[in-house]
Amino acid sequence: RNLMASAEAITAHYRLGPGDVSYCAMPLFHVHGLVASTFAPLLAGGRTVVPPRFTPQRLLEHLGPDHVTWFSAGPTIYQSILERLDRTGGQAPQGLRFLRSCSSALPPDLMTRVEERFAAPLLEAYGMTEASHQITSNPLPPGPRMPASVGIATGTDVRIVDFATNAVVPLGTPGEVQIRGRGLTSGYLNNPQATEEALVDGWFRTGDSGTLDDEGYLRLVGRLKEMVIRGGENIAPAEIEDALRTHPAVEDAVCFGVPDVKYGEQVAAAVTLRAAADPSALQDHCRERLAAFKVPRAIYIVDVIPRTPTGKLQRRRVADQLGLG
Repeated sequence: RNLMASAEAITAHYRLGPGDVSYCAMPLFHVHGLVASTFAPLLAGGRTVVPPRFTPQRLLEHLGPDHVTWFSAGPTIYQSILERLDRTGGQAPQGLRFLRSCSSALPPDLMTRVEERFAAPLLEAYGMTEASHQITSNPLPPGPRMPASVGIATGTDVRIVDFATNAVVPLGTPGEVQIRGRGLTSGYLNNPQATEEALVDGWFRTGDSGTLDDEGYLRLVGRLKEMVIRGGENIAPAEIEDALRTHPAVEDAVCFGVPDVKYGEQVAAAVTLRAAADPSALQDHCRERLAAFKVPRAIYIVDVIPRTPTGKLQRRRVADQLGLG
């Protein structure tokens, strides 16, 4: 029931039909690949192309011959596709109806570059396993798609509540994102304590912080458990990561908190580079874009930033690898 409810919502939101063909770029052991890329198009009477193993080149080779009309992937995969095109001097196949991004935050500059190369709208969505995948998504044109927003509710009720009181907060005020709907799980298997903590009067506590505007667009600030709390100030790692990624030498970035005697935690970050850059220069870059207390106290240059198979940053793992946990 939950999986079909989510698949139905995805089918309706993107107006999928028998003529649509998706390309499954995400693992089938995650709801992103299973529900969005596979169940939804099949439910609409369309087709799904499932490769034996994903590579950017294989995707690019299949889109045209297999008459693919859309595909969904995480931002990391979109970045790898653009890098492949840059290395080979190739052209992105044209004629796609739309592209979809989910599983981790989509940087606005990446959204712009993908849309320019594919000449198709890239719609960012928000989902999680407990919701059987999709919760919100930006709409198809002519509906506005908002950079840095995960869009509007799709078959799910969404509200923002105060972290401490659980009262609904005014529009534009940050708080915890809570959801309910047909796709929502009824609880965690053999874990009544986790179920009780997660479900409040039929609403699921996502653990994400965000805001809603007057048009219903949701913007995610970050994971509550990953917030850096410096001297009582809540700092969202994603804001620092976005600032670092605007530097031309930075390929990827991750922000995390490190213990501090005076402030409780300090902001730190790690980056991978596409060109030479000094950590102090990267800090100066952040100072031009962030409040002083949000500027990373230390920036580490690393070879790889670990991510999950769906592209989510593993912030604590980076801190542990650097001996800062």
